Amino acid sequence: MGNQPLDAAEWGNLSGKFIYTGEPVKQKRTPFPEPLSLVVGPQKGIKNIFVYLKHRSLKENQIHPEYQKLPDQVVIQHQGNCIEPHAIALWQPHQKLVVLNKDPIQHQTHLFPLKNRLPDSIHQNPARKKIIEFEHAEFLPVLIKCDIHPWESGYLMVLDHPYFAITDETGAFQIKNLPVGEWEFRLWHEQAGRLAAREEWDRGRIKMQIKPGDNDLGEIKVAPEVFDREPRSKKK
Repeated sequence: MGNQPLDAAEWGNLSGKFIYTGEPVKQKRTPFPEPLSLVVGPQKGIKNIFVYLKHRSLKENQIHPEYQKLPDQVVIQHQGNCIEPHAIALWQPHQKLVVLNKDPIQHQTHLFPLKNRLPDSIHQNPARKKIIEFEHAEFLPVLIKCDIHPWESGYLMVLDHPYFAITDETGAFQIKNLPVGEWEFRLWHEQAGRLAAREEWDRGRIKMQIKPGDNDLGEIKVAPEVFDREPRSKKK
């Protein structure tokens, strides 16, 4: 097949919606509130779940041409005592990370990768930006913190392909234009780690056949006990 693109019948979309079955999660009242590690929307959707294809080193013809239109940078910013967006992902090496400081004070951004070698921290004066390139994909989302303001945190997933998504406040996600075939996907959430949202999804692994067109996991109900562990951001 070489590097010729697959035809239209050989691409499929994956979607689903994660719903929390417990009571609403409330923000604690503190002078500098940490971002909620478990964010549940008005309709009980679970936000910030990473859903991504496990496979590495895909062939060029297994990546849909539409992904070449993605911007070459993804952006996080310090603004209003938090890092926004709280959860983000990028396609290495096609995309770089841009760190912005929108606050009138200094920040010291610190990333905790497992495979990439980065400076211990990045000094961010007001109105400054820093561009970070990654040499390797990461196995898990990378914790991002501010060494000056420890309540500020976020997570970055670095993958060597563009087949990933992060759930919105309705709990919904969609990964478009996957190559058809049998694939393994991973689920990860900062409060739960590898998210075993269904019993058959051992350690957050989903093995499924992607068929042409839409592949919908439907509504995935997640019980509170799945999140009963201390988030990584509080262990550092």
